[in-house]
Amino acid sequence: MGISEQFLKKWIKRIKPQYYAAFFGALIVGFICHMPVMTKNLPVYDTFWNIYFDQDMISSGRQFLTFACGPTSYYNLPWINGIVSLIFLALTAVCFTELFRLERKSTAFLTGAVIAAFPAVTGTFAFIYTADGYMMAFFLSVLCVLLADRLKWGFIPGAFLCGFSIGVYQSYLSVTMLLCIFILVGDLLKSDRNRKEILYKALRFLGTGAFGYLFYVLSLKIMLALSGRSLSGYQGTDRVGGIELSGLLTGLKSAFTDFREFTFSGGIFTENIWMKIAYVLFILTAAGLFCYTAWKEKLYQKPVRILCIVLLLALIPFAASAVCIISPGVLFHILMRMPWVVLFLFGLSFMDGKKAFGLIGFLFAGILVFNFILSANVVYFNLNERYEKTYALCIRIADRLEQTEGYQTGDPVAILGGYPNAEYYPSTDITEKITRGYHETEGDYCIESSEKYAEFMKHYLNVTVQVPEFDEQLAIADTDEFRQMDCFPKDGCIKKIRGVWVVKLNG
Repeated sequence: MGISEQFLKKWIKRIKPQYYAAFFGALIVGFICHMPVMTKNLPVYDTFWNIYFDQDMISSGRQFLTFACGPTSYYNLPWINGIVSLIFLALTAVCFTELFRLERKSTAFLTGAVIAAFPAVTGTFAFIYTADGYMMAFFLSVLCVLLADRLKWGFIPGAFLCGFSIGVYQSYLSVTMLLCIFILVGDLLKSDRNRKEILYKALRFLGTGAFGYLFYVLSLKIMLALSGRSLSGYQGTDRVGGIELSGLLTGLKSAFTDFREFTFSGGIFTENIWMKIAYVLFILTAAGLFCYTAWKEKLYQKPVRILCIVLLLALIPFAASAVCIISPGVLFHILMRMPWVVLFLFGLSFMDGKKAFGLIGFLFAGILVFNFILSANVVYFNLNERYEKTYALCIRIADRLEQTEGYQTGDPVAILGGYPNAEYYPSTDITEKITRGYHETEGDYCIESSEKYAEFMKHYLNVTVQVPEFDEQLAIADTDEFRQMDCFPKDGCIKKIRGVWVVKLNG
């Protein structure tokens, strides 16, 4: 047997059965959950800018996104992007299994299932063209904690991984922060853990986060300077360098309010009665087992540890919604809710090895996973419906435009009004109750501007539409001539104004 074979055999032996369970739990459930969006082109409003795009989002503070998405090409390839994303999710499940030291394969499998079906993953897969980069960042946000947890100097590579993860999508810093908090809480709960070891671990975690964020900020500033660009300010990205003390209290209040409202009344985890029951009972079971563990470890005899645990738990809302501290008015998309999966998995870890209550907790978690899968498929169902409706609408618009006397391909065209007038095209969306919680997946159409109508027609109808400048479109929309036009599809819905062919959908 060669050296390489011996090395490989040695490492295969080190792979625990729990790792396999977590890995395949994520893969199996991931395919069941997300196969519709992986095997079909289901566009959202940004898809048309990303059919081919290098993901250079440095102006949004995501300087590493282009590198994370590069290996799978910059084309929108749902099948490839989806498979790579699921592999990263499966590897992340393995990291969680090791971090929480899960003993049972069933717990590890369910950990992978929760991760793969989590609503934030569904929200990300709706934007499948960039999902692989985001899932890589999610994996790195967890891996950096594992390195800092298990290796004496692991916080050094961990900091770079953390910074890279933030540079792909800033919200994953909250994943790292929450995970550090829960690992420390778990150690404080166990009486056999040395206080000095816990303190050193806390310092390593602090170093990982602090140096990771520093690496992110410095690399961003350097790359901005080299490219001659600046931050757009989108979602508070122009404040990444620091927080003004005058706005700190407002940010903290915003973070706490956001955490409370989303966790307890956000609707994502409680879409139907079965989910409501399972969600509440899962939380109560996890909380009960947490208290049982504290009692079993005689934590009541160690007031200092109790105080430390209370202080760490008090940080949870601010860590989960940390983006709100930097930018109190941020619009929290479902894509940014990935930190909440850490809450679920921490609760699930207390059910590992527990017989009666563990099985009860597994049942509630299983019900939630099943409903997450259903919700994901409803989201993808509506994405398909929206595509079909948009396709049909664009065919009718293109046909009417080409039949208009005097129109020639290459003439400037403005398709104004966003969505068609509801009087002529009433909404037929039957999924709004579920899809409203998933960013930009609700409604009847996936486009709403001249530019996106033009891109849709270009790629799906082979129809070329030249769009005038946005300011020119605004000026046309402000004319009496436009206001007096009938809405599509009535006669008079297409007219030449100021040298531009105008299609009035609404307004």
